[in-house]
Amino acid sequence: MELILVRHGLPVRIEDADGPADPPLSDEGRAQAVRLADWLGREPIDAVYVSPMRRAMETAAPLADALGVDPVVDEELSEFDRDAHFYIPLE
Repeated sequence: MELILVRHGLPVRIEDADGPADPPLSDEGRAQAVRLADWLGREPIDAVYVSPMRRAMETAAPLADALGVDPVVDEELSEFDRDAHFYIPLE
């Protein structure tokens, strides 16, 4: 068995959300997700597991579509800061 770990694409910056910040991908992040699907979409991948965070699900969606699988959302994969009222990309 081989495990491939992929970090989510670049999300938008959120500094003061009313609740937990869960940003969508930026335009660049969506392009990164498409490139990921182009790169891995023809590989013999049986499953795609994803955290419930919006940025992670949006990153996984093009790959899952290319593979013809439904992403499996796993709460245990959530980021440590999932309840923070801000999300500032490290990039």
